[in-house]
Amino acid sequence: MAAPPHCGAADVRGFEMDEVMTVDVAMGRLERLEGYGLAVHPERCVRVRNRHASCVRCAEACTSGALSLRDGALTVDEALCVGCGTCATVCPTCAIEARHPVDGELLAAAHRALRAGSKAVQDEDASRRADGEAGGGQVCEAAAAGKGHEVVFACHRALEQAPAACAEAGAIELACLSRMEESLAMRLFADGAQRIRLLHGACEGCPRENGFTSVQLVRDTVDSLLETWGLNCEYDVQQVDSEAKGDAGASGGSLRDCAEAPAVPATSAACGATSVEQSAADTAEPAARATGGVHAASALRKPAHVQADGTLPHFVPLRRHALLDALADLGSPVRPDLDTRLWGHVSIDMSACRSCKMCAVFCPTGALQKYVGEDGHGGVEHYPAECVHCGLCQDICPVQAITSSTAVPTSMLADGKTERYPMPDPAWTTGPDQILRKMTPQIHSREVQHSY
Repeated sequence: MAAPPHCGAADVRGFEMDEVMTVDVAMGRLERLEGYGLAVHPERCVRVRNRHASCVRCAEACTSGALSLRDGALTVDEALCVGCGTCATVCPTCAIEARHPVDGELLAAAHRALRAGSKAVQDEDASRRADGEAGGGQVCEAAAAGKGHEVVFACHRALEQAPAACAEAGAIELACLSRMEESLAMRLFADGAQRIRLLHGACEGCPRENGFTSVQLVRDTVDSLLETWGLNCEYDVQQVDSEAKGDAGASGGSLRDCAEAPAVPATSAACGATSVEQSAADTAEPAARATGGVHAASALRKPAHVQADGTLPHFVPLRRHALLDALADLGSPVRPDLDTRLWGHVSIDMSACRSCKMCAVFCPTGALQKYVGEDGHGGVEHYPAECVHCGLCQDICPVQAITSSTAVPTSMLADGKTERYPMPDPAWTTGPDQILRKMTPQIHSREVQHSY
């Protein structure tokens, strides 16, 4: 694949886990994005965990070219990173996390907007009654418009092109609407929001134009969740009309929280989090501050060692926990199946499986885990609620016995049901070539010659 035009003379380094690439080097190259509005956890990246992983979602979604594919390798050019958070939205394992603001800060800003909208409705209703207006039983205009239960987000270009409209809506500023993701939306719905509106300007010519694909992806996923859970809520993506110059003053500068934080760049921060000086991001890296900053801490990071059962350490993304909690608060699903980008349902063809259990060894979240029953026999247990559909198990299976589907029974998500695949231990026949015979099936059909 030819290099993208934006990667011309920049200092670009690629990583693909080939024979000469060590895990340390791959982690170090990915960590170069640390500090550019992102927190990076390379040990969670499936391409770092196993060189046969095919996931390149961050590169496909990147709006600036900081992450891209070059001759099959994932390349990193941190100088191009704008910290928009799009890569964090699409990364299934949260190997990349958005900062400035972190998820907690953005949620807090949205809660403030929700409370402010509700108070505005109450004040308008009280004013109508104090003025003795007729129709005491009627809903006030603000409530009829849904403003009391609405949260509005706006991208940087929308604020430039329609500042008055964004300010009137009390919009929370984002560098790009691709920063929005499903766990935040469903938590807001669980906390009382009836509508979430995303306002964007003209994407044509915007340096983050590619981010709109991720915006649509998240919108479709949220719509599927709302439909599956039987919720009468709205998640709307709307383009604002450009205003004539001079209209911005009509709003009186009421854009939510923006006036409180002139020091935070709009390209890398949400205005809703301006009263916090990246406190959540700071507390997330106490060791980094103690040792001279994030980069110093990253330099000391080493590849994780295997656990007692022979598997690599697992990490379930915090967004996954938040999403499952929000869905639990919203009640029970009304449909039997859900098909989205977020979950995977793994099926193992036991007629082809050779019981190597490599899927459980490398699974990043523990959605596939080894188990040993009371009778001493074991296998692999699948927990779909924690599966992020990264596809690593399917990529690395040496006999292609695994398929991962995005169609998942909702009972497995709501009730935490699991599936077990009993696997007999591989036959072990002693002899001078026992290691060769044991490992040949796991080497992806490569020819292996005897050394004696």
